[in-house]
Amino acid sequence: DEGYSEVLFAVDSGATETVMSDGMLDMVDTTEGKAYKQGVQYEVANGLRIPNLGEKRFVGETEEGFKRNMTSQVCNVNKAFLSVAKVVAAGNRVVFDSQSYIEDKKSGEKIHLTEQGGMYMLKMWVANEDF
Repeated sequence: DEGYSEVLFAVDSGATETVMSDGMLDMVDTTEGKAYKQGVQYEVANGLRIPNLGEKRFVGETEEGFKRNMTSQVCNVNKAFLSVAKVVAAGNRVVFDSQSYIEDKKSGEKIHLTEQGGMYMLKMWVANEDF
């Protein structure tokens, strides 16, 4: 639908932060968050360090119709990563299995993940008119 932009997160148990590039969800402003102000850098898989460029805050809607407030740190990455540690700290359970999902431990709502090339993925949509 033209009123929404899609973002596809790789659900990563090794990621300490949820991250995306500045060009993803370009209708959402990148702002100077705490990590940017502190000069935080992230170590990527090949050992290089990349700087935090700010953060994006938005409401993402899942395929099940659940809306979630999201904060993603911005850095120079080629795909968005959803930090399992951050998801769990927010009161959720993450299950990797033949039927993988994120479950809100209070409400019991389940957001299903898909497997693509060995990675578990979460698809969300962000309304364009909110920004």
